[in-house]
Amino acid sequence: MPSLREFNERLASMAGMRRVTGTMKLVAASHLHRVQSELSKPEGFARSLAALEGLILQPRFAQHRLRLPPPEQGSRILLVVMSSDRGLCGGFNGAIVRAVKAFHEAQAARNPKCIDHLYVGQKAYQTLKEHFPALGGAPLPASTHPAVKDSDRVAKRIMRLFHWRFYDEIWLISNHFVNSMTNDCRTERLLPDARPPAPKVHARPMSLPRIIEPNDERLLEAITYQWIQLSLYYAMLHSATGELAARVLAMDNSTMNLNAMEKDLRTRRNRARQAAITNELTEIVSGAEALN
Repeated sequence: MPSLREFNERLASMAGMRRVTGTMKLVAASHLHRVQSELSKPEGFARSLAALEGLILQPRFAQHRLRLPPPEQGSRILLVVMSSDRGLCGGFNGAIVRAVKAFHEAQAARNPKCIDHLYVGQKAYQTLKEHFPALGGAPLPASTHPAVKDSDRVAKRIMRLFHWRFYDEIWLISNHFVNSMTNDCRTERLLPDARPPAPKVHARPMSLPRIIEPNDERLLEAITYQWIQLSLYYAMLHSATGELAARVLAMDNSTMNLNAMEKDLRTRRNRARQAAITNELTEIVSGAEALN
């Protein structure tokens, strides 16, 4: 049985860990409140962009590469994997890793020429880099409070790669925030024929004068780029929100577990102390009786 000193040292260590987990929970909760408020910011732009959807569905764009379905066999795929830069958030990043492996299994029947990976966030990259290395050799950072410039950087990169015909398909795997206890890991195709995984917006189709419509395909490419950027921005917001919510829940569970362990350890220490006192009293009584 451990000594009283060892019990006290372990109790002090648990108290320190409990303070750390409690502080991390409060910090994550404060960030979570701010990120949740940011989820509704792009809705106005999404509503305006949804009104333009009818323009890209015009028959004259039907044979454009952005609208044509990808090849059924031998497709070249770029997979954008979005995770977090930090851990201690429960199974948040584990769900992304499982989804990437499931994606490879699902695409095996199509016999793709290649599946490259563009990572946003360190955690999925650290787990998958041995089997699925990153495009360019390093992941992109995942911000706690994503900005439009973060999604713009990724959107420009994948649009260039698709436009230059390096890839036939662009896919995205990310966590979608449902509530403070649930995240939904989604696998969605961004290109070709992109449709944003944005919140459902209700917008009336916009009837524009013909004089402002260009005569070439720049209209389709510009609107598609905006869809991609919006999709990535929403994905980053939901990923950051889901990460913080998962961290709040994980730290709350850790604090409760530490409280239970500390209570059990304190009970065992009191029993050990009582046993030591009883032994000392027994020795004193035995010594006194021996003297008599």
